[in-house]
Amino acid sequence: MPADRRIDPKTFRSATILVAEGNRALRHALRNVLLGMGFPTIMLTGNSAETMRQLMLDPPSVLLLDHKLPGADGLMLVRRLRRDTGDMGRMPIILMAETPDAALVLAARDAGVSEIVIKPPAVEALVVRLMSVLKAPRPFVRVSSFIGPDRRRLGDRRRGADRRFIELEPEDISGSDRRQRSTRRSGRDRRGKAKPA
Repeated sequence: MPADRRIDPKTFRSATILVAEGNRALRHALRNVLLGMGFPTIMLTGNSAETMRQLMLDPPSVLLLDHKLPGADGLMLVRRLRRDTGDMGRMPIILMAETPDAALVLAARDAGVSEIVIKPPAVEALVVRLMSVLKAPRPFVRVSSFIGPDRRRLGDRRRGADRRFIELEPEDISGSDRRQRSTRRSGRDRRGKAKPA
């Protein structure tokens, strides 16, 4: 695991978290788990109206959001938050879903979700996702068609990008990047060529 994603309890002790979960029992179970991780401030809400009020009153370091939060679809709430041009719009959001199929994962990514976990989340999975968004967040992108963490997760990590906020317009993306990528040979192409004798 890269150094910037190793488990570091100090990361949690300096962060606050809002758990927006419709199921009261799960909400309180998550609170106990997060207390055990070291979060000093854990806020709990049970529907979208409470969640929005709490976010306006005291924005947390990270939002743990129920996909089927009563009062609003979780992804609808994510899109609404991402339209905020202040710090709240760039807040890390971890979506919890009971059965996240490929379509939901893609929709969540396109809505601007930072990470997704199966609900109820296993402690290990939750720790990894929280470390990812708090210790090594992906650069934030704001363009006309998308607002959220950069969807090119692996490419950014390979390049070691250290910028946390990118604001681009469609014309900023040059055609030369696409041409360079299309001229690279795949590993299969390279292996298929015979070596000179």
